[in-house]
Amino acid sequence: MDTLQQSAFAWKKLTEYRYQLVYGYKKALYPINLTFSYEDYPHLAGFQYLKDISLPNYTSAKVVNRILEGKISFKQIQRAAQYEEMVKPRLEALICLKNSLDNDFNLYSFMPQMYPFITNIKADYLIASHIVTDSYVFIIHTTSNGDAKCDFLCCSAFTRRT
Repeated sequence: MDTLQQSAFAWKKLTEYRYQLVYGYKKALYPINLTFSYEDYPHLAGFQYLKDISLPNYTSAKVVNRILEGKISFKQIQRAAQYEEMVKPRLEALICLKNSLDNDFNLYSFMPQMYPFITNIKADYLIASHIVTDSYVFIIHTTSNGDAKCDFLCCSAFTRRT
């Protein structure tokens, strides 16, 4: 399996899980239910940086299965000008994501001004994993009906550059 297929397979497995995290702040406990959806994979995998190549037009929800079926190939995305810098680190992070969440990690309030990188990501929390490859996962607050105070969705995952 190539890197693209490994990341799609890893994401497909993650869609079967819901991580329940609890953190304490000022003598109170706060729950976070972290879920993963097929629709989020293309963005997390960096497909927005593949503008210079032609890929079949599939809905976001179908991209994972189309990769696993071989209809979107690793060779296709490797030709993109921004593959090495913007896509490859995200694919690597997605491959390690479940392992990162299943082992020790740090959960931080996401304050972009405090980190050594610049981002436009809107997130509530940052998970920093230090397994094999340092990776970061941003999770955002989702409010489908305005009442879901503790349901979160992964919005970005990538490896840390040194």
